[in-house]
Amino acid sequence: MHHGEEHNCCGNKKHGHEEAAHSCGCSLEKKEAKSCCCSGGHNKKVETCCGGGKKLLSEGKILWISFFALVASFLIGEFVQPAGVLRLLDFAWIAIILCGLPIAQSAWKALRDERKVNSPMLITVAMIATICLEAVFVFTGSHEGGHGHSYLFAAGEIAFLMALGEFLEERTVAKSRAGIERLVSLAPKRAERKAPDGAFEEIDAKDIKVGDTLLVRPNTIIPTDGRIVSGATSVNQANMTGESVPIDKAVGDEVLGGTMNESGAIEVEALRPESQSALAKLIELVEEAEGKKAPIARIANRWASYIVPAAITLSIVVFFFARFVLDTTTTDSFVRAVTILVVFCPCAFVLATPTAIAAGLGNVSKRGILVKSGGALEELAKVDAVVFDKTGTLTTGEIAVSSFETDGMDGDEMLSLAASAEAFSEHPIAKAVTGFAQRKNLEAAKAENVKSLVGTGVECDVGAHKVKVARASVFEAEIAYSEKLKKYYDGEKSKTVVGVEIDGKLSGLISLSDTIREEAKPAISALKEKGYFTAMLTGDNGGAAAGVAEKVGLDKVYHSLMPEGKLAKIAELEGEGKTVCMVGDGVNDAPALASANCSIAMAALGNDVAIETADVAMMTDDLRKIPSLLRFAKQIIFTIKSNMLLSLAISFAAIALSAYGYLDPVLGALVHNASSVLVVTNSARLLKTRWK
Repeated sequence: MHHGEEHNCCGNKKHGHEEAAHSCGCSLEKKEAKSCCCSGGHNKKVETCCGGGKKLLSEGKILWISFFALVASFLIGEFVQPAGVLRLLDFAWIAIILCGLPIAQSAWKALRDERKVNSPMLITVAMIATICLEAVFVFTGSHEGGHGHSYLFAAGEIAFLMALGEFLEERTVAKSRAGIERLVSLAPKRAERKAPDGAFEEIDAKDIKVGDTLLVRPNTIIPTDGRIVSGATSVNQANMTGESVPIDKAVGDEVLGGTMNESGAIEVEALRPESQSALAKLIELVEEAEGKKAPIARIANRWASYIVPAAITLSIVVFFFARFVLDTTTTDSFVRAVTILVVFCPCAFVLATPTAIAAGLGNVSKRGILVKSGGALEELAKVDAVVFDKTGTLTTGEIAVSSFETDGMDGDEMLSLAASAEAFSEHPIAKAVTGFAQRKNLEAAKAENVKSLVGTGVECDVGAHKVKVARASVFEAEIAYSEKLKKYYDGEKSKTVVGVEIDGKLSGLISLSDTIREEAKPAISALKEKGYFTAMLTGDNGGAAAGVAEKVGLDKVYHSLMPEGKLAKIAELEGEGKTVCMVGDGVNDAPALASANCSIAMAALGNDVAIETADVAMMTDDLRKIPSLLRFAKQIIFTIKSNMLLSLAISFAAIALSAYGYLDPVLGALVHNASSVLVVTNSARLLKTRWK
């Protein structure tokens, strides 16, 4: 994992988290790359796609062989105790070669290609120094204050423990990629396409073209994004949107590739090729996010670049301190200096950030949220002000009847006649009126002589009545004659109001407004409980904006804003020292999303502009996920900082113990790997963190 090899066929892109871990470099050479991009597959061998040399032994076999070699070395040293040159014929060489050689190769590669002295160099110097100690003993016969067994055993054990610790780290970190592997496994390899003769033929999913009609059988995965043209079913979208309840779908409804068709067989018209489906985009975004470093990661890498030369310098200082201040033997002083090199490796420190970021991204992706980079996570953790767009964000964007008033006519009769007049119109207001009447179980009679009034409304005959439905401004003169309707109209001017005229007399007014999302009020309430400032940026008039803000409980409303006005308000809030998160649907608020410190686009999977602009893309429009996301981002950053402090504390404690002889190279290797595993395990907890 830590080698971060670059492959020419992959466009010189590093795979997965290898870049972040390259500065540690304690790992074995890999037999396989879990996600090699060159072939398009996800389980191709590195040597196949990248031309690397074929590995004869797997990672596990190398560890087992090295372990038994070290056991043999220990037993021979304990019971046989060879003398002279025979001491150099030690089974520990097997562990040194199998586990230590890859570390040395990594150190040499960094020195040769990048002119960098890195952590593998420290381990390599420590192993060479330990081997030299054994050579000094063999050829001089002195073993001052030395090791009970061969120093080759110590060198082999250092290499083995480094490799074992790396193996355990990789196993833990691999869980953070489980989200991507799960998404990849959702991508179907085959699909059934309708042929010109009406029969269905099986094809590769990658051969799907826009406009193809695909058969999706029950309990199978939908191969690409499409629209149902035949049949009805329930679709489980949990793996894409985080919704736990299957959604009923019928003719005309869109379905997402990678979701599960649970009940009925359906025919789907492909809207995108498989390579451009929502699932493919989701995988691409998550992998892109994993490759982007958080600013806090740069701190770790910068410190690591200082730690390596500092460790070498400190090792020399400890040698002279032990020899001349503590008055130890030359050999013992040398052992302490070597131990410093082992314990001072910044592996745990370097792993502190990428492991936490990877685990955090894995957790949020399971909930239908895509955070596009570690930097975005860090900005989310700093947020103290959350501003929302109105239409399509706090509201559904769908107009609905909010209230009505009549004068001299029964309300249900007025609504029934209005619905009859609007029955054949596709206008959003007409749909809202007819839908409201249907929910009240009012029957709409057949309208005749329907005449569209361009820009104002519609008039028709319904039975014996002549009905006209038009915007209220058409009837303002008549409204003034009715005290009841005038009072209602004056109170509803912030909304869309239509009048209903029956047989030449204004009989009632119907008020319509955008529908507030059910999740909006609890989401805003949760944010305010945690001390976040909340506001709305909208182009709507003050009355409409204030009505929505009051119902959901926002702190502040900025209304009648053009796009440039929204940018100015965000800049104003940032100028007040606030870290602003903008939440929108990405349709008309893309500039505001781009200008805020960080931004969240809701229901963004089908909106390329939103995905490109926002830092976070939510697959659903559930606002209640936003407070949980902000809390979790803070938890991720706290985990990173605690990882750093933990790794540094262990390193400095181990340095002091090594200087005074309480740790030797073998115990130092154990401490080193224990700190790395501890850091990775601490990060892995983020994978299982439950959201409130």
